Amino acid sequence: MDKIQLCDKTTCTQCMACVNACPKGCINMVDGGQGFVVPQIDNTLCVKCGVCMHSCHQLENTLNRYTPIKTLACWTMVDIDRRNSSSGGAFSVLARWVLGEDGVVFGATMNKNLQVYHTSIERVDHLYRLQGSKYVQSYLGDTFIQVRNHLKQGRLVLFTGTPCQIGGLLTYLRKKYDNLITCDMVCHGVPSQRIFNAFCERTHLTGTCDGISFRFTEGWGFQLTRELILPTKVENFNSTCVKRKPINPRNAWYMRAFNKSFMFNEACYSCSYAKPERVSDFTMADYWGVGRNTPFLHPKHRGVSMLLVNTYRACEILKELPDFFCEERDLQEALEGNFNLSRSSVRPKNRNQFIADLFDMSKTDIVKRYGLQADVRDYFRLVKQWLIAKR
Repeated sequence: MDKIQLCDKTTCTQCMACVNACPKGCINMVDGGQGFVVPQIDNTLCVKCGVCMHSCHQLENTLNRYTPIKTLACWTMVDIDRRNSSSGGAFSVLARWVLGEDGVVFGATMNKNLQVYHTSIERVDHLYRLQGSKYVQSYLGDTFIQVRNHLKQGRLVLFTGTPCQIGGLLTYLRKKYDNLITCDMVCHGVPSQRIFNAFCERTHLTGTCDGISFRFTEGWGFQLTRELILPTKVENFNSTCVKRKPINPRNAWYMRAFNKSFMFNEACYSCSYAKPERVSDFTMADYWGVGRNTPFLHPKHRGVSMLLVNTYRACEILKELPDFFCEERDLQEALEGNFNLSRSSVRPKNRNQFIADLFDMSKTDIVKRYGLQADVRDYFRLVKQWLIAKR
């Protein structure tokens, strides 16, 4: 048999560490069904060195896990970053500091074809490319190789991603680098790019916009927004102006399906990273439920980030961060507000049928069959966010 699979769709997190690590280049990612990819080895080229297995964080369980040292409610004081971020913009604070140290920042972006993938930036005016949540599996490609090359050159690197992407990177590197900073987010699970494409096609978004925001960033909350990116000229350098238009709630059923966990990768339903003990220096999320246990005496309408500071090195970095408001909170409050900080998303019994129907049924039938209709609260939320944005 010339082709063999390294792992299957129930365990593979699609981090591509094995692909990046293979010295013979004999591993490719192939569709394992529903748009989720799995690694496949060309046995005619494989020399049985075992490097791929040692680079897999699912097979090589050697990662250190850290109990958070500090739990922070925070936001950036840079207004443009807060507007472009999903909540308080904690990521932008870290990224600006790293870029100011002549470092490199890796994170997820979306191109004009609405494809989500990891890329790097080295300039502050490119920060907007990585801001905002992307509720789609990010394609990593040879990102890990790029990270390692920058680290070996002595560059400071900030790598952001899902916890399993961080786990894949750390296992791939197989050694500690003092110039690497890792930051994961509290992850619900990831739909595939193919699933997102099906939504875009049924909602007539493909070819009609340059990007999609998964969060209405002019006011804290969930609301899909289409983007048109307009080139402008600002102070003798090229910049961009993003014109956003909220998608009608009746067409925003992707987020309702996401919140019902209908379309995640199979491995997400048994995620080993859905626990308070983290593998990264920092962990980010929205601070849902802030003030639930102890009063929070600050305005929340523009969004509040939750930042877990997991390592002593992260504590030292925290002291260097400029333009940053933060207040220390209790970890239990963060756990209560973020379900996936302590457990995996629950797999719906009809998950497979939903994905099959997504590819075959009309938008109207999908929405009706799976109870994804917009209700009065969805329209009220949109009005509320618009009013908040006018403050």
